[in-house]
Amino acid sequence: MQRINLKFNWRSALIVYMALLLSHLGWSQQSTQIKGKVTDKKGEPIPGISVSLPGSKIGTTSDLNGFYQVQVPALIGKLVFTNVGYIKKEVPLVSGQFIYDITLEEDLLGLEEVVVVGYGTQRKADITGSVAIVDVAESKKYLTNDISQLLQGRSPGITVNSDGQPGASPNVRIRGVSTFGNAQPLYVVDGVPVGTSIRDFSPNDIESMQVLKDASAGAIYGSMAANGVVIITTKQGKKNTPLNIEYNGSYGVDKVWQRIPVLKRTDYQLIANEVRTNAGLPLIPGNDPSSPLFIDNVDTDWQKEGLKNGSRQNHNLNFMGGGENTTYNLSFDYLGNDGTFVGNGPSYDRYTARINTTARKGIFKVGQTFTYTHSHENTLTYNNTILTGSRPPLVIDLVEAIPTQMIYDPNNKGGFGGTESNIHDVISLNAIAINSLFENYTDVDRMFATAYGEIDLINKNGHSLRYKLNLGYDKTQARDYAFQPAFDLGYFFHSNISRLDDGQRTYTTGLVENTLNYEKKFGKHALTALIGQTYQYGSALVRSGHSEAFTEPYFPILDNGSNKTASGTIDENALSSYLGRITYNYDDKYLLTANIRRDGSSRFSPSNRFGYFPSIALGWKLTNEPFFKVSKDIVSDLKLRASYGKLGNQNIGDYLYMSYINPNIVYNFNGQKVFGGLQTSLVSPDIKWESKVTSNIGLDGILLNGLIDFTVEYYRNKTTDILVGVPIPGSTGSVNKAPTVNTGSLQNSGFEFMAAYNKTQGDFNFSIAANVSTIKNKVLALGDNNEPIYGAGSKTEIGGEVGQHFGYVTEGIFQSVEEVNAHAFQSAGTAPGDLKFKDLNGDHVINADDRAYLGSAIPGLNYGLNFTASYKKIDFTLFASGSSGFKINSRMYRDLMLTTDYINRHEDILERWTPTNTNTEIPRLVANDPNGNGRDSDRKGWLQDGTYLRINTVSLGYTLPDKLIKGVQRLRVYATAQNLYTFQSYKGYNPDFTAGVFEPGFDFGSFPKPRTLMLGVQVGF
Repeated sequence: MQRINLKFNWRSALIVYMALLLSHLGWSQQSTQIKGKVTDKKGEPIPGISVSLPGSKIGTTSDLNGFYQVQVPALIGKLVFTNVGYIKKEVPLVSGQFIYDITLEEDLLGLEEVVVVGYGTQRKADITGSVAIVDVAESKKYLTNDISQLLQGRSPGITVNSDGQPGASPNVRIRGVSTFGNAQPLYVVDGVPVGTSIRDFSPNDIESMQVLKDASAGAIYGSMAANGVVIITTKQGKKNTPLNIEYNGSYGVDKVWQRIPVLKRTDYQLIANEVRTNAGLPLIPGNDPSSPLFIDNVDTDWQKEGLKNGSRQNHNLNFMGGGENTTYNLSFDYLGNDGTFVGNGPSYDRYTARINTTARKGIFKVGQTFTYTHSHENTLTYNNTILTGSRPPLVIDLVEAIPTQMIYDPNNKGGFGGTESNIHDVISLNAIAINSLFENYTDVDRMFATAYGEIDLINKNGHSLRYKLNLGYDKTQARDYAFQPAFDLGYFFHSNISRLDDGQRTYTTGLVENTLNYEKKFGKHALTALIGQTYQYGSALVRSGHSEAFTEPYFPILDNGSNKTASGTIDENALSSYLGRITYNYDDKYLLTANIRRDGSSRFSPSNRFGYFPSIALGWKLTNEPFFKVSKDIVSDLKLRASYGKLGNQNIGDYLYMSYINPNIVYNFNGQKVFGGLQTSLVSPDIKWESKVTSNIGLDGILLNGLIDFTVEYYRNKTTDILVGVPIPGSTGSVNKAPTVNTGSLQNSGFEFMAAYNKTQGDFNFSIAANVSTIKNKVLALGDNNEPIYGAGSKTEIGGEVGQHFGYVTEGIFQSVEEVNAHAFQSAGTAPGDLKFKDLNGDHVINADDRAYLGSAIPGLNYGLNFTASYKKIDFTLFASGSSGFKINSRMYRDLMLTTDYINRHEDILERWTPTNTNTEIPRLVANDPNGNGRDSDRKGWLQDGTYLRINTVSLGYTLPDKLIKGVQRLRVYATAQNLYTFQSYKGYNPDFTAGVFEPGFDFGSFPKPRTLMLGVQVGF
């Protein structure tokens, strides 16, 4: 039996790490100095140009003024000048010449660009898989707390859904939903997988970012790559570069620009009275003009009072440079985001420090990265054990609060107003009070460290063999704090007991990787081979404490309360893997990439522990064929590629294949009490890898010498043996109410298109880039019995999409009793003014059998547009993105349009049916809704068109003339507007909200995305 050892020797790893770190030593030998200056065609200096001597490890880079100098052992061979965006130039060394001034031409085709892929790099021209290259410089013009937000609209096939709450983590989907569990992609930072969340890293530290979308690109990560892979490389230093200091700072004001039009006092009381009158009920005293309790002196605008201007700021200080054999990059970053809700939160503050260094001596190279992050997130949530009743998010409570309710009331404990059952008779929460009285925050400290060592085992006669040891250590400690004082907010919301929950979470991940990389060029052939072994260990330690009944004045720590309880758990997991890759290039025409990875996961039983994940991809450069007669001035490059492969998924909890025994079960034998054991958890011991097979075909083209470039792709992905928790009856006695099993199969397919027009000549330059992607989702299987899965107004069934909208079909409003009697029976209380539902099965009774699919909840089309322009020292950016082809089921709008209850209403309710207003699509108002007008259906407003186009970024910058200020190399000032405007017909806040897998079209209530107006400066020294 094969097994995985979960133990990891951290002491040995630390010794190796320190040895690598301390080995940053210089070296010297007899040599000759070569120097010069690198410029472009205009004579402008080009910084950052790599200068190398082939066949050796000698190299440097040009400084900010284009100057370089390098020590060579002898004046033989040649110098090679390369960098992204410029055509490589080789210059032979001549005896007696020591100064070489070089002019480089722009690489308008961009084919020499080097792209980071899994466990290595490739020329962009040689990529055969589906890899999206994110323009980091452009995406970072959008200030956000989460790197994943920068992916929105930048590449086809990638969707990012989020809300406007500071610190909120977005949902990222790459080519649709392919699993019923965690569908977030894997993030890899500096070669180390960091899981499915990237929030603790600063966007300012990113040098490059690539997204691996198919199996050919992602199979090298095997079981971790089923949902896609995002590879991030942080900024590095440069050889032979004096210290460069750069400061980037910005400050902006956030404002919620959307207002939900709800009723003021007079209209609210009119509607509430009509609800009661139509049901034959007496009026509520607070709304009855004839009652002494009638309210006519309170008219609270809750959105005006509860939403305020927020702010966001970011400050980054970067130090970069290097010597002949060493490089370094050091950065400090602060991000602060104060939210737009009155009270304690939401807010998010993050402090980050990072250092990257490398050193080389002869055949040895070492490097390390160390990042420390501290963040404080004040969340907009509350204790749902106190605020019961399936409360919506707090911002929705704010919108739905009644206008006759006061914000402040000194007579209530806590000093805030509430409703009274004998006056208002409505459950209406004072959200401002909750957000001011309750305290909720999470403090996170994260340490992320990597260290690697390389040795060139062979480097002669065209053979290159390199061994690399890569170590990673990632530790996150989080404190979750929630304090609720005693409070009284009137009807339904009150507590005489104060409560404190204080917990800690510690997550630790360790990684050891060993790889061998071989390269060989011979004639028209170019071959690379990679083999490797990796071991990753993870643990999660969770502790929580609870305490109650604190005395005032409050000093809330656990020991100061009573009724104390504590709990804790620890989980461990391990992943052991072997991997390999071969790339082959023949005559720069025919390309081959083959990957395979074998993963063994402790999350599966020994019989199903190991999985194999292979892939293959082919590429054909048509423009390099003799038969391709079209001038390269017209078709500069054309490459056809195709791939096929298999990926895996193990994103489930630990020990889910193991049943639990309770050893403390009491039995009675012959009158004597004895203890015994009993299995108390039902599991599926045979759970195995979730598998995803992907196929992809693409065409990459560059036209008119780089003026136009495009990519067209078609993909088809099929996921089988999906891992998901399936509910079981409580009668089983299992404490695990939803055992994880392999059930279900999904398919996603679609087209992706991206095109760009680039003008790079003259003083005025601009680029227009657009991308469009389609997606078609299909459910192929749902377990052994294939029973449908129901969600909030949704149904998932074989042959359809995940989470399609599902409900009743309306066909107008009853206008008379005769119409009611002539129609299929709906309810004994059905009357004129009620909705008329269609009798789909013709049995003359409206019931659950008359429900139907009402539309897609998954956007069928996603798109993005980026326009950049520059004129001399002025630059401009406009970025927009959106989606279409889906419908939204909004909880907030439906709450505000209820024909029963007494919370506040949307202004649309004023168009409801009455005997004098019959030409409407909004039904009558009546308490208890006897006809069920509020049920899931396609009535007006219940399913809204989700199509939108958001202007994400508009930025205008100006770079001051060089050396205008002594000691300042570069100075740029800019103004940016974020989330400037969203073109939408949806009557909620965000059409791109986050949602559950089985109800992707149900907006439970998302926090509004604010409009941000921001000023910033970039200074280089």
